[in-house]
Amino acid sequence: MPIEPSVSERRVAEAIVDALAEADIRFVVGMPGGHTGTIFGALHDHPSIRVVQVREESIGSTMAEAYGRYRGRPIVVMGQGEWIAGNAGQGFMEAHLGCAPMLILTDLTDGGVLSHHAPYQSGSADYGTWDTRQTLAGMTKRVMVSLHPAQAVQHVQLGLKHAMTGEPGPVAVVFHTSALRGRVQPGTPPLLYPTDRYLPRPSRAVDVEALESAARTLEGAQRPVIIAGNGVRVGQATAALAALAETLDAPVATTASGKGVFDERDVRAAGVIGSFGAPAANALVGESDVILAIGTKLGPHDTANEHTALLDPSRQSLIQIDVEPLNAGWTFPVDHSLIGDAGFLMQRLGDAVAGGAGSGRVGAGERVAGFAERDGRDAPAFETDEVPFHPQRLIRVLEESFPEEGVLSTDAGENRLFMMHWYRSRGGGRYLQPAAGGGMGYAIPAAMGAKLADPDRPVLAICGDGGFAMSLHAIMSAVQEEIPIAVLVFNNGALGWVLHGMGEKAVAANFAKFDHEAIAHALGCDGVRVSSTSELRAAIESVSKLTRPLVIDVPLSLETSFQDVSQTFDAH
Repeated sequence: MPIEPSVSERRVAEAIVDALAEADIRFVVGMPGGHTGTIFGALHDHPSIRVVQVREESIGSTMAEAYGRYRGRPIVVMGQGEWIAGNAGQGFMEAHLGCAPMLILTDLTDGGVLSHHAPYQSGSADYGTWDTRQTLAGMTKRVMVSLHPAQAVQHVQLGLKHAMTGEPGPVAVVFHTSALRGRVQPGTPPLLYPTDRYLPRPSRAVDVEALESAARTLEGAQRPVIIAGNGVRVGQATAALAALAETLDAPVATTASGKGVFDERDVRAAGVIGSFGAPAANALVGESDVILAIGTKLGPHDTANEHTALLDPSRQSLIQIDVEPLNAGWTFPVDHSLIGDAGFLMQRLGDAVAGGAGSGRVGAGERVAGFAERDGRDAPAFETDEVPFHPQRLIRVLEESFPEEGVLSTDAGENRLFMMHWYRSRGGGRYLQPAAGGGMGYAIPAAMGAKLADPDRPVLAICGDGGFAMSLHAIMSAVQEEIPIAVLVFNNGALGWVLHGMGEKAVAANFAKFDHEAIAHALGCDGVRVSSTSELRAAIESVSKLTRPLVIDVPLSLETSFQDVSQTFDAH
């Protein structure tokens, strides 16, 4: 059917906003600056796109990363080039390495015809300026520089396409001054067409021979294990994973960034694998004869630096499902690779083995139970009500009290390791932790992004007192933009990982005491510092009824360290 070009004449900023709306973009997060102000202006009172102002650019990029990873669709991060390329880098890196779709709109601040004379803040890459394109290229999937109004609109359309095609990721469109001045007109090349004709369409292609071969391998397995990664979340395939695990009756382990894609209270749930994973998960993977890896590159962190006690192609058959062909067989050679949409391929694989899997082998629940005692969840630290709290006790109360339907985000440092190791997530992809760089200050803006993506669910950010201090300005945005998240602070007065790693000669590892409850009130939040288990439980239960942000400050013992959850393996 013929596709007619767009024919209306309008300002380029309005055409860019039209393209975003046609792609069903719901949010633009950022701070006006440079020449992006014209696009912000075109968004005034827009009926379907909400602008969320942040107080610093990394908050916006991390919100967008969490939104994209949780929902599998992009939102827009926008602002002036120098601060988008500098301040916002943490969120871009997480999105790039964690496969979160995102569209970045920024400018060169180039100075127009004087760009070759190095105007103030210019990122044109001329002598005396900095290079916007090259800076963003190191932490994005692709960068496009627009020099013409119509090209700017097409770059936005193509940027959305690239962000969602194959392995998702952040794509940047950088506008030269000339691209944001003037109007787009009908009949002038490049012609503009409806945005939906550029966007990727779900592929239902499948290599039938590879699928059948993988199915036969699974049918013949005596000890199969599924390893699920972050790609299951991004691909919105958590329900398909649960169905496949039931069909295969196979244990499910996850990577660290995949935590949350499978309900860890399920009898088939083994937990997280890797250097800081669950001993039961590592043992199950290590003793398996067939491994089905879905949405994961099987990187060194997840495989204890490729330790053969976990994965060893010389004694195990590997099947890998991934949307990106380069990821299949990237770290380990595989016997069967299935390339395409994870949910669709899991459904087809389940159909291919239905009625033929599990013959004469021990059930998944029994296999998981056989290793469960290795995880030490019956230790006294899980039951004691001493204050400061042991992290094990805090996590158990959290597990028991947090609303069933809630979403959790975690930060960097020991708090993330403790949560990853001991907290049993509820599945549905509703557990977010840094998937790549693991920078401090992630949890609070990630929670805000998840709340934008799923406003009807309670959302709780878990962070240490270090990460809390790094993202106070995010709470200011949460108050202003009426994003009612809760923040639970593991307050041990230190950079725990640094302190425990340095030992007796720790430097720059301890904090002065601060009143986080008072800080929360000063920011316009609700705040509470708990001093008993009953107060902790009540505070966590209240998260389901929030009308404005809440900070829960929890005094935490330093007795437990990252070394207590670090896994050791015999020599290769």
